[in-house]
Amino acid sequence: MLVGVAPIDLRVLSREAAERYEPSGVEVCISIGDPCAVPAQLSRAFVAVLRLTFNDIVAAPAAEDVLFAAEHAGEVLRFVEQWRHVERIVVHCQAGASRSPGVALGLCDAFGWPVAELEGAFPSWNRLVRSVIAQGAAAAE
Repeated sequence: MLVGVAPIDLRVLSREAAERYEPSGVEVCISIGDPCAVPAQLSRAFVAVLRLTFNDIVAAPAAEDVLFAAEHAGEVLRFVEQWRHVERIVVHCQAGASRSPGVALGLCDAFGWPVAELEGAFPSWNRLVRSVIAQGAAAAE
């Protein structure tokens, strides 16, 4: 578990909801898209946006699929460490049901933040994404 980052409010959204969302304070966004998809159109009020592209899969069955990997996890962890004093982190993916909750839960695991509410609200979270982030955090210690 990484230390030094106090719990931050995490908000998990679908792409549609993220494109309508307007930050009300000092907020950053982790924007997850499908490979080859047009990036989400997000508010300019976010102080920073990290854009990632990978498929919502737990194994790479086809050559064109992009599996969430250690490099993605490293980008996520460095981004959150860089923006550790924000009021909220918004995480979105296409449906807001699997990849973005997986990232949010991985962050909770990495930084020791509570997980019960997110696990209950998003039962279909991507297990691979969460575990790769946790492994990345453990390797960074």
